[in-house]
Amino acid sequence: MTPRPDAAGAARGRAVPLARRALSFLLDWMAWGYVAYCVMYLLNHYWYTVHVDWWGTLTLPSWGWPLVVLATLELAVWCRSLGRSLGQRAIGIALEDRAGGRITAGRRLGRILLWHVSVPLFAVGFWRGGDPWHDRIAKVSLRPVSPDPERPGRRAFATQWGIVAPFLGVLTLWVGWLIIGINFQVLAGRAAQTGRIWGEMLRPDFRYFTAPDPVFALRAQSYSILDLAVVTVFMALTATILGGVIAFPLSFLGARNVMGFGPAGWATYGIVRGFFNVFRSIETIIWGSIFAVWVGYGTTLAGILALTVHTIAALGKLYSEQVEGVSPGPLEAVWAAGGSRVQVVRHAVIPQVLPSFWAFTLYRWDINVRMSTVIALVGGGGIGDMLFYYKNQGDWPKVGAVVMVIVAIVWAMDYISGRLRERIA
Repeated sequence: MTPRPDAAGAARGRAVPLARRALSFLLDWMAWGYVAYCVMYLLNHYWYTVHVDWWGTLTLPSWGWPLVVLATLELAVWCRSLGRSLGQRAIGIALEDRAGGRITAGRRLGRILLWHVSVPLFAVGFWRGGDPWHDRIAKVSLRPVSPDPERPGRRAFATQWGIVAPFLGVLTLWVGWLIIGINFQVLAGRAAQTGRIWGEMLRPDFRYFTAPDPVFALRAQSYSILDLAVVTVFMALTATILGGVIAFPLSFLGARNVMGFGPAGWATYGIVRGFFNVFRSIETIIWGSIFAVWVGYGTTLAGILALTVHTIAALGKLYSEQVEGVSPGPLEAVWAAGGSRVQVVRHAVIPQVLPSFWAFTLYRWDINVRMSTVIALVGGGGIGDMLFYYKNQGDWPKVGAVVMVIVAIVWAMDYISGRLRERIA
């Protein structure tokens, strides 16, 4: 009997679609463009301003940037022919001999030279089925593969992509270090001052733990640390409930497997997912600033609204992804029985996702408790008002007292929500 070909062998027999070839090439080109940017940055900030002109900037002439673009393009072409490039590895393709043999160095160089004729002048060759002309003439082909085909058992650091990937990582760390401007001398030089602050915070002043602090008077009523801690917990709870209630129906409108039927469904899916992405990308502290101007600085309503908006977007994204991951069997059964889209959601989707929804909601409550202390910086109300007031006054013992209460709240919330998630699961 003839042995049945495995999946990998079958995959090697298929030509790589043009879109995948173009994407892998674009990744290689972008990688070398990124290297060019980093080199330019290092020349400007690590060599030119130090050794040539402190106030000057190294600039390229008008023909410089086109030359850089062409140079990075050329590097990408060479890398893709001389070995398995980073882009080819990322997409899961590799250059192979059509007869299954080894590609010699001469054929690789020939492919590079042919590329400069085939692609700019005869790009139509890409669309006429199979491989482009420079691959056909060189008798090679890009094929989908899983393992590295260059040498079986070859270690990653001895391959081209295994060298380029760590190089890009080291270059990124180096340039990032210079851009951020990390200075450990400042960290060591101010250690004594920081130690004094920590020493005062570790001797907390709980004078106003239960006794109202006259500074925080609102409507003829003063608040203690405990009072504002309770306010913070209920701010987070209210925002979580409101956000979860609104995110629940929106999550089904933002699920591909529920709405992906017809133009209207796809349009609804795109709008809802766009809403989730846009509103989730705006941090809670920004929403706090907006609502503080809207409803009043330092009010709990501003904090609740800020947390609610971000919770809707965050939970909606998590909920919808959970809906998309449900088992398709129950959905197909309800569809086959003639059920409507609402019935599919009710009988096939909700029973599968409800435990996860509860777990996500409890975890979001934990997040909102922590975030409610931060949005006080922009007028969101809660215990954060007291924390930042004491910090601005330099009253570190009272800051320590507030911080310990916040830590206790977060710790308790983490324990409670964790136990509840275990029961739900």
